[in-house]
Amino acid sequence: MEQMLQRILDKLENIEAELAEVKANMATKQDLALVQQAVIETNEIVKKIESRSDNHEKLLTFLSHRSLEHEAAICSSRSILTK
Repeated sequence: MEQMLQRILDKLENIEAELAEVKANMATKQDLALVQQAVIETNEIVKKIESRSDNHEKLLTFLSHRSLEHEAAICSSRSILTK
């Protein structure tokens, strides 16, 4: 009788341990939805930053070419004036 009672208690302990594990997994899964939402929002922000960075790079390239053109024009004007 005592052995049977001990087996029942052992099984109950195992069930309680499994239940605790299930509860922990459920809490993790609930947190997972929040983490996924944060990742999605962060991804959107990164895409906007990349787009702006690309636009800035294009503008800097344009301004660099324009600056070189102006420098060439200034050099050309100086050479004409010094003749």
